[in-house]
Amino acid sequence: MDENVINDLSNFFSDDFVLLNYTSLSGGCINQVYKIETNFGSYVLKLNKNIPKDFFYLENNALNLLSNICEVNVPKVVFHTSNFLLLEYINECNKTDSFFSNLGHSISELHKVTDHDFGLDHNNYIGSLSQVNARYNNWSDFFIVNRLLPLIELYEFNSSFLKSFDLFLKKIDLIIPVEKPSLLHGDLWIGNVINSFEVPYLIDPAIYYGHREMDLAMSKLFGGFHDDFYSTYNENYPLIAGWEDRRDIYNLYPLLVHLNLFGRSYYSKILTIVNKYT
Repeated sequence: MDENVINDLSNFFSDDFVLLNYTSLSGGCINQVYKIETNFGSYVLKLNKNIPKDFFYLENNALNLLSNICEVNVPKVVFHTSNFLLLEYINECNKTDSFFSNLGHSISELHKVTDHDFGLDHNNYIGSLSQVNARYNNWSDFFIVNRLLPLIELYEFNSSFLKSFDLFLKKIDLIIPVEKPSLLHGDLWIGNVINSFEVPYLIDPAIYYGHREMDLAMSKLFGGFHDDFYSTYNENYPLIAGWEDRRDIYNLYPLLVHLNLFGRSYYSKILTIVNKYT
C-alpha cells in the first residue's frame, strides 16, 4: 500500500491508525479497489493517481446527493482526497429474486425524482471519461449534443460510418417518447449494485437528470438483472410501451464509452445499431 495513502489515512483517523490488512476487490477497471482492515474498522478504498483532481470529489458529491434526495442506499463516504475515496464497507451477499425486486423499487423511486431540464449543474465522469451535463429542455438535443457527439469526436470513425450516423441522429427525436427528466444512476450495470441482506446498494454513480429509459437500457446491455427487477419497477412506475425496442438507441452511449476506453471490440455493435435505423 502506498505510504502517502497510509499517511493521509493516519492524519484523518489519528496517529494510532494501523492498517492491519488489505485485499483487492473485483470491479476495478478504472480504479484500484481494496477492502482495507484497520484498527478503526473495515472500509473500501478506491485509489487512482492518474485521474483529474476533481474525480473523487465529484463521486463523493454524487453519493451524498443520492443518499440525501431519494430512497436509495449508497455506501457512506468516510474521507476523500484527489487520489482516493474511502467508503464504508458493505457486507455483500448473493443476488436473489427478492433483492432484484427491492432493487426495482429503489430505482423506480430514484427515477421519480425529477427536474425541469435534462442535465446537471456540473459536469462529471463516466468511467474515466468526461461527461458533459449542460442543461437542455429537450431530451434528444441533450442526448445528441452531450452524450453521443463528444464520444464520436474522440474516436477515428471512417466517413461511411459518419454519414450513416448523421442519418441516425435525425431519427432519434421521432422515436423516443417524451418523459420528465429523471435522476439517473447513469452507469446501471450489474457490477454497480450490491446486495447486503436483501438491501440494494448503488455504487459508482454517474448521475444526471435524463430519460429514465437510459438506466433501464443500460441494465439490459450486459445482463444479470432478473425479471423481478423489471416487474417491480414497472408496477411502481409504469414504463411507456416499447421501451425494450428503444434500448439500442440509449445503449449507443455506454457502447461508445467502452469503445473509447477499451477498444474496437465494441465497434460492430455500434455499427449494427446505427445501420438498424438508417
